[in-house]
Amino acid sequence: MDTVLIVDDEECIRQELAAIIEEKGRRLLSAGNGAEALEQLGSEKVDVVLTDIRMPVMDGFDLIKKTRQQWPSIPIITITAFASTETAVQALRAGAYDYVTKPFSIDEIRNVVSHALQGRRLFKEVNYLRGRLAQRYSLDNIIGQCPAMQRVFDTISLVASAPCNILITGESGTGKDIVAQAIHEHSPRNKGRFVPINCGSIPEGLLESELFGHVKGSFSGAVSHKEGLIQTANGGTVFLDEIGDMPLALQAKLLRLIQNKQVQKVGSTRQESVDVRIIAATNKKLDIQIAEKAFRKDLYYRINVVELALPPLRNRGGDICLLASHFLSCYSNLLSRKVNKFNPEVTKAFHRYPWPGNVRELENAVERAVTFCTSRIIELEHLPRAITDYLEDRMANGGLLQDRLANFEVNCLKAAMEANDHDLALTAKALGISLATLYRKMKKLNIHPGRRITAIAPESKSNQQLQHYP
Repeated sequence: MDTVLIVDDEECIRQELAAIIEEKGRRLLSAGNGAEALEQLGSEKVDVVLTDIRMPVMDGFDLIKKTRQQWPSIPIITITAFASTETAVQALRAGAYDYVTKPFSIDEIRNVVSHALQGRRLFKEVNYLRGRLAQRYSLDNIIGQCPAMQRVFDTISLVASAPCNILITGESGTGKDIVAQAIHEHSPRNKGRFVPINCGSIPEGLLESELFGHVKGSFSGAVSHKEGLIQTANGGTVFLDEIGDMPLALQAKLLRLIQNKQVQKVGSTRQESVDVRIIAATNKKLDIQIAEKAFRKDLYYRINVVELALPPLRNRGGDICLLASHFLSCYSNLLSRKVNKFNPEVTKAFHRYPWPGNVRELENAVERAVTFCTSRIIELEHLPRAITDYLEDRMANGGLLQDRLANFEVNCLKAAMEANDHDLALTAKALGISLATLYRKMKKLNIHPGRRITAIAPESKSNQQLQHYP
């Protein structure tokens, strides 16, 4: 809701202005002088100030000055009966957004207030998006606590400031683009541009021109010289997403770029110097493509100075709930909803679902759930059909194979432990496995030993390790 503060020492003028600019979804406040207006600004969220110039206690010029000092983004519109260019210029120099003169017209007041409110909304939106962008690509806000993600964080911290090229691998939707942007933002090149290029989405016939540029007349439709995307990133970072889809001919030109720091436009014979860092990403197995002669081995070694392997979401355990809660907060705020919780069944569903689309699919699922939720709690019915259908099929078939095997293994281990009076050394011997293997299985399946070991098996090191079992 937009809030307009009307400031005038004459109550009848304040009422007249309120009647003119009152609209649905707009809140109106009033003050009799500049001092009262400052009190309102200190206690209310005001979007636009509409003020007279000549007032007792504190006039409009002082109000503009003090408002600019404390709330510089709030637009101020001045109204004065002293119609002169000097007064208008003085108000604008003091920091006013616009001015109108008495006697004013209804349309004039409405238009200038509407324009000021629109500018205020755009200002808040830009600030919000800038904040989101900075937060999104901040290393501290790439969410993950699992060991695999902690290794990713450690690697980013080490390589961001280094000049080496990086290859990011992982399934689609694991966040390769976000990691690439985070590396750029934490590197000495962050003053330069970050230019993402999806090698799989640009038609092969246009990709060379898009990457390296072209000269006028080099092909049909080349009516002027064009700078390539790589040159636009000079001094910054080029992110080559889905590099496994790049044609072999272009791979050779990319190799020359990395080796010689030069590009050659389509249709040109001249080499031009360029300084860029290459971050590449792929969801394909490049070693297989190399074996199939679909990817150059020499280029692979050039781009893979450091490899960052992003784990799929299904292997990130507790990160699923962390990410879901983060997305819930983001979309609740973005969509102005009061949704703040997941039903425990939804949380279980998140852990049971394999997430073939990874983090991107989880984000979309939470966004959809917030959109359809009319209460404070996300229920199963708010989730996408892909998730609920999967759970229904799983229940109908008695669970997935790995679940059945895990249940069978749990029952076998518990039965063996009971039969051996919870003596883990004897249990391991009865099952034909080492004590260390039994320990790992119990930890994986969350089985408590019941009591400590009472017998010592030959594998003394394993026994000593198991005695520290919590």
